[in-house]
Amino acid sequence: MKHASRWLGSDMGRLGVRAALCLACLCAVAAVGCTRGKTDQERARAAAEAASARAAKAEPSAVPASVAAADDLWLAGKLPASVMQGQPHSGGELVVGIRTDPPSLNPSVDADAVASWITRHRVYEGLINVDPFDDPNYRYVPELATTWEISADRKTYTFHLRKGVVWHDGLPFTARDVIATLDKIRDPTTKAVHVRSSLQELASYSADDDYTVTFKWKRPYFLSLDALSDIPIQPAHVIARLKGREYNEAATNILNRNPIGTGPFKFVTWQSNQKIALARNDAYWGQAPYLERLVFRIQSDHTVMLQLAERGDIDMVDQVTTEQWVHMDSPVLRQAWNRSKFYSANYAWIGWNEERPFFADKRVRRALTMLVDRPGVIEKMLYGLPRPTTCHFYWASSACDAELKPLPYDPGAAQTLLDEAGWKDSNGDGVRDRQGVEFRFVFMLPVGASEAAHWVAKLKEDLSRIGIEMEIQSVEWAAFSKRLSEHRFDACTLLWAGGPRDEPTQIWHSSGIKGGSNYISYRNPAVDKLLEDARVVFDAGERDALYRKFGGILQDEQPYTFMYVRPELALLHKKIKGARESLMWWQFERMWIDPSFQAPK
Repeated sequence: MKHASRWLGSDMGRLGVRAALCLACLCAVAAVGCTRGKTDQERARAAAEAASARAAKAEPSAVPASVAAADDLWLAGKLPASVMQGQPHSGGELVVGIRTDPPSLNPSVDADAVASWITRHRVYEGLINVDPFDDPNYRYVPELATTWEISADRKTYTFHLRKGVVWHDGLPFTARDVIATLDKIRDPTTKAVHVRSSLQELASYSADDDYTVTFKWKRPYFLSLDALSDIPIQPAHVIARLKGREYNEAATNILNRNPIGTGPFKFVTWQSNQKIALARNDAYWGQAPYLERLVFRIQSDHTVMLQLAERGDIDMVDQVTTEQWVHMDSPVLRQAWNRSKFYSANYAWIGWNEERPFFADKRVRRALTMLVDRPGVIEKMLYGLPRPTTCHFYWASSACDAELKPLPYDPGAAQTLLDEAGWKDSNGDGVRDRQGVEFRFVFMLPVGASEAAHWVAKLKEDLSRIGIEMEIQSVEWAAFSKRLSEHRFDACTLLWAGGPRDEPTQIWHSSGIKGGSNYISYRNPAVDKLLEDARVVFDAGERDALYRKFGGILQDEQPYTFMYVRPELALLHKKIKGARESLMWWQFERMWIDPSFQAPK
């Protein structure tokens, strides 16, 4: 399942930090020119030209090879191989900069990304997990369950629990904890609706003994294991006695402010709007983390965050802004930090509400896509950082058809399609019309959506030139969400973010028009059947073949204009070892601090 994100807010439009000191410009070939003050894309191009010129002239490089290689990695946002080299060291503290204070540390109560990052599979554990480095498949691995069996009809799942596991407060883990957790999630009076929604097909669950749990599903569903892996198991001795509303509140449920889990890290302290600290769980059933302490320092201001990094007050910065990324010239950061650019499972989109007369015809939707200058947005407005996409799923998965290419930016061809669909300027007033209806519509976007606002403004100008009048309307998030669910809009833009496996029924099936996320009222019986068939296909290859057919239909009909995949940008101090990008975020329990690291002088 994908979830809407407010990435289009002011975060992405903020001006990044420009360091007072800039690196000296080292030009190997004078004709290439210096790269100081240019964007990463321009620097990378200049570096490539310089390398080609050196090779052609067989000249010795003016820059040491190690320095040139490091600069290339910095520009590309790639972690060097040295990050995974060396003998892991036990001990030390890693300070991670995060932007917001979570509403609680109970991910079953609050659907909050920060709470999830900090606690899931780190403080709390699930019955199973996915291998975080098995990209793009992310196959299941044991966690609190050692093994599991699935019945021939795919409706009964039996899990055998790990013995000898203890909670952070010292009490033993048993099947009773699993049952108590499910009871709270399934209780309609708790705030666990975001977890509960993935268990709608669950018919029953029971403890067969202290270390065996059985789940029965109403019908086969290929994401049953994913649904169970998302459930953070909590201690029955804390939650079983709580009523639903008591479970929701920090005053009556200590887990909301003081989580008790079985994971590799245990909770230490939470100073609101300052920091959240975890410590290594030396009694962990598996391999204990190398880090002794893991601290999440909360700082909402992106500029201040980089200043903290330069001062050495934090060791890692997540969610670096686009502006900061392309203008990052600080010698301190370049010498002592690595950069990471990772394309996760997300995509930005424009949705055309098919209940409106303008967008009911696929020729019009195809024309509109060809009138959106997606290459220009990516290259000129977003510094070439996002990657184009045509696919609803994780871009690297086989559910996406690599042969499908985005429709070109082609205003001429777009106007021909509009003419064919009957949208012509019949009265000479400069606005296209059909059957007495003028092509005028409102484009809705969330307040503060500065990244989108730039390219939406350009789209307005481009459409006006060919006889389509578009009004831009910024709407507060609460009202924006309400209007989406009620289909009270013409066109809009958002981003969907998901995981390694996705079930797109709620977004694309006609049943999702009422109560789901099919905000644009898309209807296609062939798509409905493909999605229904895919839900009960357990072979990933066969299922992805169905999804590729589904993608081909979307490409033809263009109910969405797929804009791009947005990268996740991060900074990691070079003393950090064992860091690897993953859809499952950073795996801190596998990272360590190199005590011998010294920043270059």
